[in-house]
Amino acid sequence: MPTTPDVTPSDIVVIDGPEQATVDPVPSLADAGLQPVLGAQAWHVFRATRGVPEQADGYGWTYNHHIDIAEWKGLYYVGWNSCEKDEDVWPSRELYSTSADGATWDPPRELFPQGQSTCLRMYFYHAPNGRMLAIAGLRTSHELVDEETKGSLIVRQIMPDHALGQVYLLQRVGQAKSDLAAFDSSPDRAFIEACRHLLGNTVYLEQQDLGTLLPDRKMKWHTAANWPGGKIPGDSEKWRSGKAFSFFERPDGLRVGISKMGFTTCTADDGATWSRPEVPPTLVTGKAKVWAQRTNDGRYALAYNPTRRTRYPLIVVSSDDAVHFSGMRIVQGELPRQRYPGAHRSVGPQYTRGISEWSSDGSINDNALWLVYSMSKEDIWVSRVPLPITPGATAAVDDDFSKFAVGPRITNWNTYRPRWSDIRVEAGTLQLANRDPYDYSAATRSFPTAAIVEVELTLTADQSDRGRLEIDVCSATGGACPVRLALDDAGQITAAARGESTVLGSYAAGRSFTLAIRADAVRRVWSVLVDGQMKLDAAPFAEGAAPLQRVTLRTGAYRNLGGTESVDPKTDRPTPESRYRVNWLRVTTKH
Repeated sequence: MPTTPDVTPSDIVVIDGPEQATVDPVPSLADAGLQPVLGAQAWHVFRATRGVPEQADGYGWTYNHHIDIAEWKGLYYVGWNSCEKDEDVWPSRELYSTSADGATWDPPRELFPQGQSTCLRMYFYHAPNGRMLAIAGLRTSHELVDEETKGSLIVRQIMPDHALGQVYLLQRVGQAKSDLAAFDSSPDRAFIEACRHLLGNTVYLEQQDLGTLLPDRKMKWHTAANWPGGKIPGDSEKWRSGKAFSFFERPDGLRVGISKMGFTTCTADDGATWSRPEVPPTLVTGKAKVWAQRTNDGRYALAYNPTRRTRYPLIVVSSDDAVHFSGMRIVQGELPRQRYPGAHRSVGPQYTRGISEWSSDGSINDNALWLVYSMSKEDIWVSRVPLPITPGATAAVDDDFSKFAVGPRITNWNTYRPRWSDIRVEAGTLQLANRDPYDYSAATRSFPTAAIVEVELTLTADQSDRGRLEIDVCSATGGACPVRLALDDAGQITAAARGESTVLGSYAAGRSFTLAIRADAVRRVWSVLVDGQMKLDAAPFAEGAAPLQRVTLRTGAYRNLGGTESVDPKTDRPTPESRYRVNWLRVTTKH
């Protein structure tokens, strides 16, 4: 029988590169001054609101967390736990939503009838015989959920036509009471086989905290007596080894598991024995999850929050050998306002999961890394990261949107699209729209890092009496945006120059015009031409900057850290739309 290899933390995972050194213990920037991974796009799955609950879950519940993602028969599935306002308290239910493209999501439905289920770290299991199962913890009371009491499970099948099958009891632990029929009483023998395979999959079940779903087979390190000194390492019950594992298999067959706080272990015998969990010295993270997986291009990725203090930003590093990970880049660098109060509501994109080896039937076969996460335990988001994961742009930018595919996937662009907003290519233009009073849509185009840059674009605003479009040219490091233009709600084109907002001219609804922005990071000056006419000449940068690296279009004022000030529910509803159309964008660089 194979034995657990003798490893040290640095043998398992090494994070290479200079990026971690730029992340403060408490980042002062929502993106921590890191660059975005090329082409990552973010879409709202679910937006909580008490203002128009009929546009959310029908209830107006504002705690949404504990997520998972799957693909099945041509649809993406996202499941999550929803509570009225506080974490893990009654009333509570498990919801799910589906999407054909990952950008537009159906209204949520109950994954299990309310009162039967409680949340897990994972909800989906694609069995080797082709059946797709949905699982959850068995709810036995309305008391506060305790992770260590979630051993009992319920299950139902997700049918090929996406209907949900009968709910059964999958596993009973201790004296848990349930009126549900046991799964092996089903007349469907293939369903029973799928359930038994799930229950026999030790590594899959280890994803739940502390081996709760494996009373007799959990890794020995979940028991304090097996540690030197008889104590599981950690400052508290919250900060300890063994919570929310994710797993990947290396080319040499060794399976690696990473839990919260970065505790990392491995097994050579399919989870029968594990090396003692340790935190690799270069893996800096905290109490939110680390997601680890082998990607569809045969490489490996880790997605996590690279600080012990906050749950932002969300980054990704990638690897060829499953040991040395590098190229730390932003997946989600936005931090919108947390609109509603509640207990245990940390801010930021957190508890990230991808489509695991156990939650995919391969029916979509998209060449991308898909990640799901909760934003501040309030909203649910997904991000699509194209493969191979590319740290930055290497080619010149000359984007004519009449030549782009129609739809929300925009090659080489990073987009952030809230549910009440829009970013897509349509009618030969890149369109950015917004109806959200507390958020904005944003589209970013990276270009090869350069000291001297000229950005040209032709755009049209559908209105001039509302909305705002900001155009920033930003540096490669430090998060600085020394070039700042805006189309405001008074029909004016303004620039942040000489320490104040300077009016460069006006724009009219429905009239196209061309902007040319010339920025020199050596002299730290910039100029603007509108339809070929100089409107700003050699103005000082709004702030100091290193060489320039990207341009961002955003339908609202830059916010950085969104904050936690609660909103009036009466105001949390869609506003009249503002929409902007970009025909083309060109970037010329000089070093």
